[in-house]
Parts: sequence; C-alpha cells; structure tokens
Amino acid sequence: MSTLAIDRSQLRRLIVAIPLLASVAWVAGIFVGGNDIATMRMSVVLVVLVLLSIVIFRIAARNDADADLLFWLLMASFALKIFAVHFRFATGLLADAYVYSAAGEEMSYSLAAGEWPLTGRFTGSFAVRLLTAFAYLLTGPTLVGVSYIWAWLGLIGMLLFYKAFVTAFPQGNHRLYMILVLLFPSLLLWTSSLGKDAVMMLAGGTAAYGVARSLRRFDIGSVVGLLLGIGAMLAIRAHLAAIFGVALMMSLVVRPVRQGSLAPFVKVVGLILVTVFAVGIAVVASRVVGLEGLDAQEVQGFISERQGYTGQQRHILGEGEHGGSAFTPIDTTSPLGLAILIPTVLFRPFPWEAHNMNAMVTALESLALLSLIVYRRRSVIAAISGSPRNSFLLLSVLYALMFIYIFSAVTNFGIIARQRVQIFPYVFMWIAYLGSRTTWPKISRA
Repeated sequence: MSTLAIDRSQLRRLIVAIPLLASVAWVAGIFVGGNDIATMRMSVVLVVLVLLSIVIFRIAARNDADADLLFWLLMASFALKIFAVHFRFATGLLADAYVYSAAGEEMSYSLAAGEWPLTGRFTGSFAVRLLTAFAYLLTGPTLVGVSYIWAWLGLIGMLLFYKAFVTAFPQGNHRLYMILVLLFPSLLLWTSSLGKDAVMMLAGGTAAYGVARSLRRFDIGSVVGLLLGIGAMLAIRAHLAAIFGVALMMSLVVRPVRQGSLAPFVKVVGLILVTVFAVGIAVVASRVVGLEGLDAQEVQGFISERQGYTGQQRHILGEGEHGGSAFTPIDTTSPLGLAILIPTVLFRPFPWEAHNMNAMVTALESLALLSLIVYRRRSVIAAISGSPRNSFLLLSVLYALMFIYIFSAVTNFGIIARQRVQIFPYVFMWIAYLGSRTTWPKISRA
C-alpha cells in the first residue's frame, strides 16, 4: 500500500516536471538553432509562466478540500489556454490585439526613454495599451508572449472566482464549480488573447473574492482586493464597474449585523458609506462611457443608440474576423422584451441562428449550458430564491440582471458571445450552489 502511495507521488512529480522540462528543452532549442528574437522572447515568457504556475497553483490549492484536483485542473486549464492563444492566432479571432500590441510597443519605447504618454485619460483601450507597454518593458515586443501573459492573468481571475465561491458557499458543490470555471470553453477562449477580456476576468475575480472575504471576515485584505478589482474594472470597462458597485450596495441591505445597541447605527453608517461609494463609481463610469446623466430616460437613450451602432458592426462570428452576426434589436421598454433579454444574452445564437462554424460551436456550447441549468434546476432555483437572504447571492443575481439589461445595447452575437463570459462565473455559482451528496474531507479555507 505504501509502495503504491510512493509510486503515485512520484508519478505526480513526473507529470509536473514534464511541461517544465519540455518548455526548457524548447527554449534551449530556440536559442541554439533559431535567430528569431520574438520567438525567443515568447519562449522565455512561457517558461517563466510555467514556473510561476507550478508555485502559485500549489500555494493556492494547499488549503483546499480537493487540493490535488484543483492543482491539476489549474495546470490543465493553463495548457488549454496556451492552446487557445494559438487557436485564436490561427483562426484570426484576435479582435484588437494587433492594435494594442503596436501601440504598446511604441509606448514602451517612450517609457524606456523616461517619457510618460500624454493623454487626457487612462481608461478603456488606452489602459490596455499602457499595460501592454509595461509588459513589453519586461519582455520586449512579442505579441504571442504577451498573449500568454494575458491568458495567464485571465486564469488567475478564474481561480479567484473559485476562491470566492468556496469562501461564500462552504457547502456548495466545489468540484462542479471548479470544473466549470476552469474548463468552460468560452472562458478559456475569450480570456486568452491580448485585450480587455482577460484583464476584466482578473478584475472581476479579484472584486468577487474581496466581497466574499469581507462578508465572512472584514479585514484589510478583503478591502484591498475589492478596491483593486473595482478600480481595474473602472479603468477597463467602466460600465461594468458601475453595475458591480450598485449591485454591491443593494446586496448589503440584506447583510445582517451583530446584535447590540450600536448595531442599527453601524448598519446605517455603513450603508451610507457604501451608497456614496457606489454612486461615485456610477457617476465616474457614466462620464467615461459618455452618459450625460443617470436617469432612466438617458440610459434608455444610450442603449437605443448603441443598438444601432453594434447592429452595423462586423464582428467575430461572421464573415472574416468581424462578420455579419447582427440580429434585430430587442425592445427593452416592454415586459416581453425584458424577458427575451435573458436567453438572448446567455444562450443565443441558437443552432438555427448559426450560419458558420464559429457560430455553430458557440450555439452548441450555449445549448450545453442550458441543458446543465435544466439538469441542476433545483440548485439554480434555490440560489435565486435564496438571494434576498444572502448578500453574495443577491450581488450575483443583481450584477447578472443589470449586465443583461446593459447588453441589450448589443445587437451582435459575436460581441455578446465574447463579453458574456464576464457573468458566467456567477451563473456557475447558481448551478453549483447546492452541494453534492458526497462528504467533503474538510471545508476549504480560501
């Protein structure tokens, strides 16, 4: 029995060593027989990320109830994300990666010369270009290499969402959530390229983990995580930071406080502070995205304007890189239109709406997700119905609903398929909310 245990331990070490040794051998071969500096840089980046992954993933998994499974799934997810990077290069699914890379390379030369880029604001696409410039200061210009870094950052965000789930729901089905958030095809694909999606996944995971920790044990670490996550969202996609802040404010209304004579006062003061914080985020975000006000008429007008714009865009799921995948705008002023929004953002295009291979793959994945929701309907219903009594559940539901409403401005399946990955980690929480029938060896300590 002990011999078997030793053999298994040796096998695990060997499996860990294989990707590292293969990466080192590849780099050695590049340096010996190659003269392409960009390929050399890319190879060094990959080796460093493999080393970091082995160390960080071991640390992240050591207190988990299923430490070995989490570690191996993280390594498998990283390998799949590296494959996704090359798949996106091969198929042209790079969106604005070349633009970010070219701008980042030029800005990196300025930064290296001690010149700070002059601009009126450091948000949106410019923030990604600036991050790319800093990455190129360390690695030198290498689009594939920086895509590896972005893919790795996206994976860290997915890991933080898992940590948020096990912290907020100790009795949930951790294994199911682990598999979904680390191996779901859309999350692997769309967070594996230079762009906004990977950074947003990292920002969203950081903010979610900060909230989950603060709801269990309020400390400086949870506050720093929350502020860093929201700050990053505000810099990359300000409108998502706004709805996260509003959802957080509304979810804390149901947060119970300890009994005591000062409890009502503490809750009122806390809610006032959170409200001011959330309103501040919303105001800043509205200025970034070009809203003149936050009233319902202004927001609806902004959505209608964006519907016309995105319907004309040629984006990822159609001809070439940005092909025609537009659909008829949904009337969000009617109850029926609002009801149609949910399946549109979460599941469309349906198989009969797919007119090319990429769209068909997306449709089949959406059908699989819908089937899983139906199969785990008791868990989904329990999560949604229990949200008024649980702050983190309510945060996830409100964030998802507001995200869906905001994305009624998008009338292009390609854009929806890429950006809805931002709410999939929350949808997976509902699916895995009810724990499995198996008894866990110990409760995970995130």
